[in-house]
Amino acid sequence: MVSQFERPETTNAFPFETENPSGVPGITEIEGQVIAAIAGHVAERIEGVVNIGRGGLVRTVTSILSSEAATKASGIDVEAGKREAILDIDLTVMYGHSIPNIVKEVRESVAKQIFDHVGLVAKEINVVVTSIEFPDRSARARLN
Repeated sequence: MVSQFERPETTNAFPFETENPSGVPGITEIEGQVIAAIAGHVAERIEGVVNIGRGGLVRTVTSILSSEAATKASGIDVEAGKREAILDIDLTVMYGHSIPNIVKEVRESVAKQIFDHVGLVAKEINVVVTSIEFPDRSARARLN
């Protein structure tokens, strides 16, 4: 644990200045994985999004290699400054939904929630549709 008087030599946090009504000075740092978690939480709730990130095997192997690789393997990469953030999001979508509409809704929803929860403006939200999932034919046959 880092005391209030020590600062770690390396961190994945993004320091930024915030309004402080109490008048007590200090630096607020939010880890990139927190921003990524918010973005993932929001994106997964968009209709037509199956999941965030690439396949499970790729995610497992890269998470063993390093924490930076694990963050990228989660399907969301974040670069943030004091006031802005750039996010790269990998998605798997469901067949039958408009991919341009899904991407538009992901961008708008993620940008709003990042601003509301963290106070950063999403300068860019780059979306890569890495896979498409088709409805299970056997499940559909049982319904008919």
